[in-house]
Amino acid sequence: MKLKLPLIACLLIVLSACSTIKKDEHSAVDARINNIVWEVVSFNGKVLNQRDYGNGLPSITFEMQDNKINGSDGCNTFMGVAAYKGDNITAGPIATTQMACPGNTISGDFYEALASKHLTWALTGDGTLRLLVNDAEVMALKERQ
Repeated sequence: MKLKLPLIACLLIVLSACSTIKKDEHSAVDARINNIVWEVVSFNGKVLNQRDYGNGLPSITFEMQDNKINGSDGCNTFMGVAAYKGDNITAGPIATTQMACPGNTISGDFYEALASKHLTWALTGDGTLRLLVNDAEVMALKERQ
């Protein structure tokens, strides 16, 4: 019974989060970034080293057609809803697992960046996806190979 109550609470949070952002029928899906697993290669100007993350580099997948976002902060996995309009990303509530991982140093700032109301993206000629907050780069991502 002790396990059922937290599981039910978690499911209620996830279900309520799904109703906060509704799919915009007029939003376009950008195939250049949609449904691709993007690994974070730098965060706030610091290059990330895979050895520092027990579960691999942090990653993000944008599911534009379903208004979803999911991935990993390098320790915990996350999922949530997001609205996509042009180069703007507006994430709704995000649910995460709560594992303790040694060496995981970006999780708080990672989720803060994703929750920013001024989050935009830009894709460079070399295939690097840049996530920006107030026009300042917070993450550089590369397609997972």
